[in-house]
Amino acid sequence: MTKKIMKNLSYSGLGLPIELHNVGMIKINGEFHPKIDVKKLADSTIETLVTQESRLTGNQIKFIRSYFSMSLRRFANVVNESHMAVKKWELFLNNPTNMDINIEILLRLYIYDHIIKKNDRKKIEFYNRYLELTTMFSQQEMR
Repeated sequence: MTKKIMKNLSYSGLGLPIELHNVGMIKINGEFHPKIDVKKLADSTIETLVTQESRLTGNQIKFIRSYFSMSLRRFANVVNESHMAVKKWELFLNNPTNMDINIEILLRLYIYDHIIKKNDRKKIEFYNRYLELTTMFSQQEMR
């Protein structure tokens, strides 16, 4: 088995593009493939979505839904919307959805509540980041 390191790799195996750096590659049947712990990557990705500065994209919404193994209807109940609205958001693919900012904040809080370890330092860091994001989003809405 031959190995090499890829400095930059765009990985889309989770349904959304993720930029990876210094990825180990292994040769299988004459082709190089990334050696990735997909569960670890998914966990890292979902955690990153909580505090990302940009609005969520359709592919990110679909990733969140599949990460939590939710049907469209179950996910719609979590965000208090119709399953058709969720489906429309997912159709935005790599573009930001047109969901209401309050729904997006609710979704980010749902993710946080279900995945972030709840020690005091993490709570304070998250709360400060949450305040920054809500301020930034509300300023964008005013423009």
